[in-house]
Amino acid sequence: MPTPSDRKHILYVAWAFVPLRATGTANSVAAVNSLIERGHRVTVLTADTDVADLILGADWSEANRVNPAARIVRVRQYAGALDTVISRWTAEQIANPERGHRLIREAVEGLFPEPVNNGWYPAWVAPATATASALHRQDPFDLVIANILPAAGAGVALGMTESAGLPLMLVERDSWVFNTFTGRPYDDAAATRPVLEAVMDRAVQIWYINQPLADLHRREFPAWADKIRAVPNGWDAANLPDQPPVTQPPVTHPPLTQPPSHPAQQDSHPSSLTFRYVGTIYRDLPLDLVADAWRQARAVSPLLAASVLELSGPVKQWFQPDPADGIILTGPVPKNQLAELYARTDGLLFVLPEGPMVTSAKVYEYAASGLPVISSLPPGHAARAVLAGRPLWFDAAQHSAAGLAGAFVAAAAHRPTASEAATARAMAEPFKREHLLARAFDDLEETLGW
Repeated sequence: MPTPSDRKHILYVAWAFVPLRATGTANSVAAVNSLIERGHRVTVLTADTDVADLILGADWSEANRVNPAARIVRVRQYAGALDTVISRWTAEQIANPERGHRLIREAVEGLFPEPVNNGWYPAWVAPATATASALHRQDPFDLVIANILPAAGAGVALGMTESAGLPLMLVERDSWVFNTFTGRPYDDAAATRPVLEAVMDRAVQIWYINQPLADLHRREFPAWADKIRAVPNGWDAANLPDQPPVTQPPVTHPPLTQPPSHPAQQDSHPSSLTFRYVGTIYRDLPLDLVADAWRQARAVSPLLAASVLELSGPVKQWFQPDPADGIILTGPVPKNQLAELYARTDGLLFVLPEGPMVTSAKVYEYAASGLPVISSLPPGHAARAVLAGRPLWFDAAQHSAAGLAGAFVAAAAHRPTASEAATARAMAEPFKREHLLARAFDDLEETLGW
């Protein structure tokens, strides 16, 4: 813990922050909390709440997880055609929406080399940078940490390092230049790469969410390879049901007055099970493979024929399951209800798009749940390293509908024991987000000489 004289004031730039339901929000919250627990002062620069409440979706339950010592400063994100408040539209938009929206796109093109989404991210850079500069004049910062998902955060970071000479740390959770599903550069990489190189040159460290992503950027940017770190997302204990400490011997025969947490452990011969996918339902998710596999599994297992597969998360890709198949869309789940959701789940479905650098934050939470995990992952998939050796992992023998169906059937036939669940949780303990961040910030402070 720093002494009062060693306390630093850190500007944390995170366009996606509470209450926005978006990739990276939880990790930014955890990082801010970790810095405050280390004794530092943190100012968070983020987008206004209209982005969450009116456009992309909000989860206000996560607000309770932010350390109250954090100072949160919000800068309005000009939404352009995405603005749902029509009274804020320009006269041109109202008179001719198609032409008005085109003019907006043309106006913001060139403001910052990030794909323009109807006047979306690039329009945030200038006002956010001006706000950060004003805050620095009032109460100087010692360090800028910029989450550059979206990449507009890099524009703010560049502005602050150029105008104020502040040290910079980048959190590039995925990749601005490379497609994580293919490993190949995006079509606009010629425009984005020089800007990324500029911020990498000024940064003291750059964090990526997994080792394959870190290795790719070390190969592509050898001049800054020594700055690059792999800092996984990890899991939060608050998202999971209360469990015995992992250091305690597993309870194999709980008293009748204290039944196990999960339905599958309460009855050695259940009449039905609830399998669940937790997370965003998006375009690249192999939904057709999942539906085919579930139908095949139900056709050969009477237990699965009486069971359900619930998909719990925001739907960003049209998917209409047949009710007769026992697949149910339950919608988004607030963070403060996740523990209860896991407590009434018998098995977790883990599927991802094919890609050499894709992991997903949920794999860590799944691993720590102590529940059976059913997966279909291509050989060499980055997420395999998290589940490797874990009991209660039922991986498809082949990355196919038939392979995933076999994994469902095997999981349904298995009766999880308390010992298996305890071992699974213990194996996931090193991936606890607070542990990962503590080690990462130890390394950062050593690099900075703090």
